[in-house]
Amino acid sequence: MKKYIEKAEKLRFKGLFRESLRLWRRIYKKAIKKAESEIVLDALIVLGDLSRITGKINSAENYYKEATELAEAVGNELALADTLTGLALLKKAKGQWKEALKIIRKAKNIYERNKDKEAIAFTLWARGTIWRWAGRIKKSLHAFQEAQQLFKKIKDKKALAYTFCGIGGSSRIYGRFETSMKYYKKANEIFKEIGDRFGTAYSFCGIGNAYRMKNDLKDAEKFFKKALNIYTRIGDIVSSSYTLWSMAVVMILNKKYLTAWQYIKNAEKNFKKCNDPRGLIYCMLLKGMLHYLDKRKKTARKYFMRAFREAETYDFAVEKKHARNLLEGRYSVPFNIP
Repeated sequence: MKKYIEKAEKLRFKGLFRESLRLWRRIYKKAIKKAESEIVLDALIVLGDLSRITGKINSAENYYKEATELAEAVGNELALADTLTGLALLKKAKGQWKEALKIIRKAKNIYERNKDKEAIAFTLWARGTIWRWAGRIKKSLHAFQEAQQLFKKIKDKKALAYTFCGIGGSSRIYGRFETSMKYYKKANEIFKEIGDRFGTAYSFCGIGNAYRMKNDLKDAEKFFKKALNIYTRIGDIVSSSYTLWSMAVVMILNKKYLTAWQYIKNAEKNFKKCNDPRGLIYCMLLKGMLHYLDKRKKTARKYFMRAFREAETYDFAVEKKHARNLLEGRYSVPFNIP
């Protein structure tokens, strides 16, 4: 069993999520047969994380539910905190960011009681991603910077690189495109060095978005394609959906409207699979832009209004602002959404 677990974790570390998921399923089944509750619990948490990352949201929720019940039954507080952390990120992806913040706070309290510095830092990173999702960028940056300090102290290069990505993404929304580029490139160097494929793709996408906002559309497209190639190989439809969306923006800015529409449709299809309301709002905004450019202003307005109402429902501050500004004509169309 130990060899299987080591192999599965190596695959996960490298970002080969589908392969790791398959192996962890086998480990889980074997552990149940042998009644090895500790391994069953570990497997449930990892299966939840891998299912979440690969867009299998319902499966992830079920795994986390089982893990929570087992962790409470055997009195494993740290395993419960690990489960809560994954569940918080799942709630974030579903747009339930307020609930996600409550859950991640519970996890952090457990880690603090157990003086687990690495896990505390991870909850700060998770909090940063939740605040960023919600559009509370100042709070997001603060959480990422706190996480960065802790990861530096414990010398966790991989975690530090993901924190750089968080700072890069929040900086882009603030309009600090050079800062965003710098952090994503720093992250990319680390990911390549340690062989993390997902991280490499994630940082490629961030670099592409920084180029996009600087209106360097050729380089933006190049990095988005690099990211998409890796995401396709590792089976990540969650992150690839946002990259497809970014490609659609580039196509609109390049006046390749039919190609843009196809990218939007593909992204929208995946966002629906992943139950991602934020991604669907972004697709509505782009659909509205395309209708506006085709001189169908009434239809465009309907899409902008739908996006605004959905963003208001989930209290997504950034998306609500963009939709309102498009409705009120404060942005010209097409608009390069950060």
